[in-house]
Amino acid sequence: MYIKQLKDLSSKLLNETIEAVVLLSEVKVKTTKTDKKYADIIIQDASRMMEAKYWDYEENQEKFKSFQPHEIVQIQGQVGEYGGQLQLTIRNIERASSDKVSIKDLIPTSPWEFESMKKGLEYFQNRIETPHLKELIDKMIFSAEYYEKFCTYPAARKVHHNFYRGLLHHTLEVLKLVNTVANTKKLSQHQTDRLFVMTMLHDWGKMMEYKALPELGLTEKGMMIGHIFLGAHYTLNAIHEINDFPEEDKLVILNGILGHHGSLEFGSPVLPKTVEAQILHQADKMSGDVESILSFIKEDAEEEENFTKRLWNMGTEYYKK
Repeated sequence: MYIKQLKDLSSKLLNETIEAVVLLSEVKVKTTKTDKKYADIIIQDASRMMEAKYWDYEENQEKFKSFQPHEIVQIQGQVGEYGGQLQLTIRNIERASSDKVSIKDLIPTSPWEFESMKKGLEYFQNRIETPHLKELIDKMIFSAEYYEKFCTYPAARKVHHNFYRGLLHHTLEVLKLVNTVANTKKLSQHQTDRLFVMTMLHDWGKMMEYKALPELGLTEKGMMIGHIFLGAHYTLNAIHEINDFPEEDKLVILNGILGHHGSLEFGSPVLPKTVEAQILHQADKMSGDVESILSFIKEDAEEEENFTKRLWNMGTEYYKK
């Protein structure tokens, strides 16, 4: 059973015992008023996360200590209710066989088919005609050092595309959007090449800003520096390795990466200074905002109201029908 199914069917399953294979995301040992230790557990699968209780922690401490971070476990639990909310009480928990399920099966993943995404990325790679710009993309995305990470990392922690292959998914969305604008506004081939390159690299630094799933959160580099600087810094280093890379293209590409948040108050150290950079900013914002809204509507679908709760990063509620 998936966790989302459990929540959707909670009224029918009340007091029933269910079985599920889940990822053990977090264990917090707490103490009751009678000084008995119990575990507050965060479990997750590809559908969502939820909290669960394990009251027999004291008798099974050694078992819990043997679990690795993000262990795949099989649980048996009783569906209950507390304070009007679903509560799962775990009765038994055991390490699951890694032959039957992998971590990738238990974390949110892009709904797009991976082979199609790879072909899409290669399509835009092949659209770049300027040799030194193509070489830059080959170094930073299609090299053995970075390709797998680029194809698997999330694009955010919470706001948008915060799932396995989210960075690739988001990048392809933005590429499609900028391509439409470039064709509509009849940009030159060289402008289009620069636009594709800065688009493919605008969130590149998120491979270093975020931890690899299933871990959540920022790395030390992410906390201290952030993906905008990291992306520009590594791009500049790669540019210096390419013979006769024109100064103008270097500045245009770096401005696009540094300015893609569009304003100083949203984290960009500079404003977009070229038409390519402005197109990138608008397309990046559209991809992120629309994904954020749709994800929020999906999460809020089980509520009966016609409008969602207030979406904090958008500042308003959204109609769900």
